[in-house]
Amino acid sequence: MDVNSWPVGEVALADDSGTGPRQLTSLVLDVLGPGLAPGGPPPLSGEPLAVRTGCYVVDPPFFGNGDLGRLAVAGTVNALIATGADPYALSLGLIVEAGTPLHLLRRVAESVRDTAHEAGIAVAAVDTRVVRAGDADRLFLTATGIGVHRRPPLALSAVRPGDRMLVTAPLGNHAVHLLSLRAGLGFEHHVPSDCAPLTSLLNGLPPDALRAAAPITSGGLAATLRACATACGLTLRIDEGALPVQYEARPAFELLGLSPLHAANAGSLCLFAPPAAADAVLAALRCHPYGRQAAIVGTVTEDTAGAVELRSPDGPVHRLPAGVPPGSAEPPRLR
Repeated sequence: MDVNSWPVGEVALADDSGTGPRQLTSLVLDVLGPGLAPGGPPPLSGEPLAVRTGCYVVDPPFFGNGDLGRLAVAGTVNALIATGADPYALSLGLIVEAGTPLHLLRRVAESVRDTAHEAGIAVAAVDTRVVRAGDADRLFLTATGIGVHRRPPLALSAVRPGDRMLVTAPLGNHAVHLLSLRAGLGFEHHVPSDCAPLTSLLNGLPPDALRAAAPITSGGLAATLRACATACGLTLRIDEGALPVQYEARPAFELLGLSPLHAANAGSLCLFAPPAAADAVLAALRCHPYGRQAAIVGTVTEDTAGAVELRSPDGPVHRLPAGVPPGSAEPPRLR
């Protein structure tokens, strides 16, 4: 049975009169109990903190190698580690449509628990709401994460001309996986989502090897680089021929009419490294299961226009437009 199809007659949440939220909270607390011990995680000792919040509305909420729970934890954790912080504690908010089968909610809670354990972050608080049938599309989740800076924070203001840009995973796998699953194209069997928490990936890098990092999320690498170029005030030049794209994903991109540059990831970072450290960073990334297809994709230039340029394989360089090119926009609810 497709877990994204919710047949009538299964044990399900009641409406928003009070029974539903209590039922849901009891289930979540039962699954996450060890992460919600009295007193929460150990007290902090004055280190600087980072805080990141995300809202997650992925459709479908269950996919080949992940689900909404894994996506929410991984997305929040990856936003924290991109600042250079160590993940510390996580709070969750769940909005659930009345009529949702409890076994599916238990599966999401278990995924949250397992992904948080993998990421090394404690689930410290949970809040739940049940809304009337039709007032929400199944399940929405928000997550807020707190990280601790035990090292100097990573900042885009530290990026310098000559720095190398790296990406840690093939571009657009998450978008291809979900869009193929929605349309029944079959590519999802060969192109898994990259949804994963990347704590251990960065922990394995050489000390002081990074200047800055940014998650690649909705809008893909192009959107991430536009934001980075604006923040650092320098022009970022990427080499089209160096962009990592999974072989099996290429025909999917063509069929879907989507460019890898503008396709969402859910477990990939764009990293900025000094030229002397870039090869060591790449080697360390490729030793990790989540970084085996990492690649150096470009260079930070001296141009202060704060733009993004693309060098084609045959040599010419052109500037990416400020917005999303016509026909390149992703369908909604990929994250």
